Amino acid sequence: MMNFRSQMRNPILPIPIRGHTLLCLQGFRGEGYDPMFTAHMSAIHQRLNNQPALLVKVITKPDTFCHSCPNLSEEQGCRLHGDGTEAKMVSQDREVMQKLGIQSEETLSWETIVQKIGEKMKPAMLDELCGACPWLPLGYCKEGLLNLDK
Repeated sequence: MMNFRSQMRNPILPIPIRGHTLLCLQGFRGEGYDPMFTAHMSAIHQRLNNQPALLVKVITKPDTFCHSCPNLSEEQGCRLHGDGTEAKMVSQDREVMQKLGIQSEETLSWETIVQKIGEKMKPAMLDELCGACPWLPLGYCKEGLLNLDK
């Protein structure tokens, strides 16, 4: 998997991001599972927002954020909610991508992705898409989607 350092050295490489994480980024507020994860996500989030023409490769497997997450298992993928979490994350990735009209492995600019999210996602949709996410009750992602309309 391409890592963050290689992406920073070669800005033309697309940043691999899971389908569901595209939505997470809309509400990201500099919080995370641990300091390393938070710093890593903050750096990429800032880079995407400062350079909206950056390319993103949308995927259905652990992405550039996952490699710094303490819930990632090399053998099982995401373990946030225990065994079977990775399969649920892949399903969630696919559902988000389907709603956005994005294919797995498709490469788009961040600006294009944000435009698709703004056009096709409504805050109420997150209850069904992200129901088990521990961040959903905080309301950050819903607020992030509402801010896309401004």
